[in-house]
Amino acid sequence: MLSAPETTFNELRALTDTLAAIGSPYQAVLVVAAVLLGVAAFLPAARRWRGWALGVMTVLLLVGEMALVWFHYRLWQLAAVTDPATGAVVGRVAVPLWVESEKLFVWALAVAVLGSLMSRHRDELLSGTMVVTAVLTAGAALLGRPFTDPVPGFIGQFIGYLQASSMGGVAAQQAFEGMYNSMRFYYNAWYMWVHPPLLFLSYGAFALSFLATLLMIARRHSSYETTAYRWARWGYLPLTLGMLLGFPWAILAWSGESWWWSGKVNMSIMMWLLYTAYLHARLYLRRQGMWKTVAGLSVLSFLILVLTYATTYVVPGAHSYVSNGPPSEFAALVHEAVSGL
Repeated sequence: MLSAPETTFNELRALTDTLAAIGSPYQAVLVVAAVLLGVAAFLPAARRWRGWALGVMTVLLLVGEMALVWFHYRLWQLAAVTDPATGAVVGRVAVPLWVESEKLFVWALAVAVLGSLMSRHRDELLSGTMVVTAVLTAGAALLGRPFTDPVPGFIGQFIGYLQASSMGGVAAQQAFEGMYNSMRFYYNAWYMWVHPPLLFLSYGAFALSFLATLLMIARRHSSYETTAYRWARWGYLPLTLGMLLGFPWAILAWSGESWWWSGKVNMSIMMWLLYTAYLHARLYLRRQGMWKTVAGLSVLSFLILVLTYATTYVVPGAHSYVSNGPPSEFAALVHEAVSGL
C-alpha cells in the first residue's frame, strides 16, 4: 500500500500530466494566434477586423486562464501540509495564479482585456495593442510555458517536501518547516493575492499609455497626449496601492534580510518615481519644451517598467528568482527530487 506522500505525489504528477496534455496544443495555438494577430496589426486589408481579432485573442487567453483556475484549485486540494510530529494537516497551499511561469500570461491577458475595453482613439491604438498582446502571448507560451511547466518552483519544493516526509526524521521536520513557512508567508499570504494583480493591472494600463505616447510623438497631436495621460493615471493608482501594500508585508516576510537593496525593489521605486515625475510634469505641459519632456518621461517610465519585470530573472535579491549564493541543504533536496521526475 502506498503511503500518503506517495499517493499525493502520484496524484500531483497525474494533474500536471493532464494540464500538459491540454496545454501543449493550447500553447501551440497561442503562438500561431500571436503571429496572426501581429500580422493583422500591419495588414491594411485587415483594418476593419482588428477589433474582432483582439477580441478573439482575449477570449482565447480567458479560456486558458479558466484552465489555470481549475489547475490551481486541484493543486490546492492536493497541497496539504502535514505536521510530522502530530500527523495533523496544518493547512493547504493556495498558489496564486500570477506567479512564476504564469506572469507573462497574466500580463498579456491584462493588456488584451484593457485593449478590448478602450474607447478613446480605439482605431489608432488597436494596432499597437495587438502587437504588444502578441509579443506577450508568444513570450508566455514559449518562455513561461504555464501549461507544460506550471509553477515549477512550488512543485519542485512540494515534491521535495513529499519525499522528505516519506523519509521521516529530521529531514521530514526540516521540509515541513520550509513548506509551512512558504505557505504562511508567501503563497497563502493576503499580499500575494492582492499585490501582484494590482501591478499587472497597472502594467496593462501603462502599456496602452506608452502606445498613445508613441502616437503623440509621431503625429504631434494633443489628443493622443491626453489619452496617454488618462491611461497612465489609471495605471498609477493600482501601482501605488500595490507598492504601499507590499511594504509592511516585506518587513514581516523578509525579516533579517537586506531586502531594501534588492534590484527588483529599487527598480520598482525608480519606476514609481518616474511615473510620478511624468504625471507632475504634465501639469506644465503648455510651457516651452515641456511637450518633449513629458513624452520622454512617458517613454522612459515604460522602459524602466520592462526592465523592472526583467530584473526578477537576472538580478539576485530577495525579490528575485536568481540565487544569491550556494543552495541550502533543503534546496539541494528539492533539486534532487525534481531530477527524479
